[in-house]
Amino acid sequence: MKSKNIIITVLVALFFFSLNTLFAQIDLKIKGKVTGDTKGFNKIYIVKGQSQDSTVISPDGEYQITITSEAPDVMYFYLQYDSKVKGYVSPFSLFIEKTGTLQLDFDIDKGISSARINGPARSVAYFDYSKSKQSIHRRINKEITSKFGEEALKEGTTNFEKAMDYFEKRETQLNDSLFAKYFNPNGADAPFMLLGRVSRLSLAQLEHNYSQLSAPLKETKAAKQLYEKITSKKRSSIGSTVANFVLPDTTGNDFSFNTLKGKYVLIDFWASWCGPCRISFPRLRSVYQQLKGQNFEIINISIDAKLDDWKKAVKEENNPWPQLHDKTNLSKSAFFVSGIPTAYLIDPDGKIVFSSVGSDENGGGPMEEKLESVFGVKLTK
Repeated sequence: MKSKNIIITVLVALFFFSLNTLFAQIDLKIKGKVTGDTKGFNKIYIVKGQSQDSTVISPDGEYQITITSEAPDVMYFYLQYDSKVKGYVSPFSLFIEKTGTLQLDFDIDKGISSARINGPARSVAYFDYSKSKQSIHRRINKEITSKFGEEALKEGTTNFEKAMDYFEKRETQLNDSLFAKYFNPNGADAPFMLLGRVSRLSLAQLEHNYSQLSAPLKETKAAKQLYEKITSKKRSSIGSTVANFVLPDTTGNDFSFNTLKGKYVLIDFWASWCGPCRISFPRLRSVYQQLKGQNFEIINISIDAKLDDWKKAVKEENNPWPQLHDKTNLSKSAFFVSGIPTAYLIDPDGKIVFSSVGSDENGGGPMEEKLESVFGVKLTK
C-alpha cells in the first residue's frame, strides 16, 4: 500500500510540474534578416490579443524583438511595407511556444510567409501549417479554372455555382488533410489549431480531437476557450431545445425569450460595427413584412461592447422587431457564433431547425430557402 501511495504522489507531482512548465512565463526572442528594398517602410508590427508592438528593420536588414507571454499563444505579424507599397495588410500567424529564439529570414516583397524559419519545434510546425493553409485557395482557384474555365470564378457566369460547390468541398478536403498532418495532441499549439478549425470541423471531430489533448493542455486558457465553443456548438446544434433567456432591450427592460413560445423565431446576432450585418437589414425587413401574420418573429441580439454604439445603430436601422443586448454572453454560452451575422431559426416548440452564417443583401440565401420551405411561400426579391 505504501509503494502505491508513493507512485500516486509522484504522478501527481509530475502532473503539476507539467502544469507549471506549461504556464511559465515565456520570453521569445524573434530575429532575422530581411532582404530587398523596404523603400523606407521598415516597421514590423506584432499583434497579440489586444496589444500591439513593433520593431524596425535596420539599414543592413536585421531586426530583433522579444515577446513576453504568460503562456503559449498565437500572435500576428504584419509589415508596414505591405500596407504602404502593396496597399493591403496580410497578417501572418506565429505560435509562441516557449522561451528561446525564433529566427525568421524573409524577402520584404515576398512577405513573412516566404520566411525560412528556425526555432522551437511547435513554432516551426505551426508556421509551416499556416503557410500551407494560405496556399490552399490559390491551389483550388487553379484547379477551378482548369476544370471549369477562366470565367468560372466570376459571379453570374454559367459555371459559377459549380465552381463554388467545388471550391467548398475541395477546401474542406484539403484543410482536413492538412490539419491531420500537423495536429499533435501533445503539442502546446494543439488547442490553437482546433480553435482555428472550430467552425469547420463537425461536433464529433471536435470532441474526438479535444479528448486527445493531454491533461495539462486541457488546463490552458486556449483549451478552456475551445471547450466552451464545443459546448456551445453542442447546445445550438440542429434539434436542440433553446433554454429560456432574458436580455435587456434598448430601454433597459428585460425581454424573455419564452414570451415568443409557439412562434417561429429568427434570432439574428449582429453588432453596430459589422458592415455585412447592417447591409443585410433592408432585405431582412422585406422578408419580415412578407411573413407578417405567419406566426413568425425576429430578434436582433447585439454583441456590441459599447452600449451607446449599439443604441445609436438601433435607432438608425429602425428595425420593427425586438432589439436585445447580449450582456450575458449568450453568443458564447448558448449559441455557437463564430462570426456575424449568424442566424438561428427556432420552431414553435423551441427547437433549433436551421442556422446560417453570413448574409445575402439581395436575398435567396440558405436561411431564406429554409423559411420558404417552412411557410410554403416564395419570397420576392
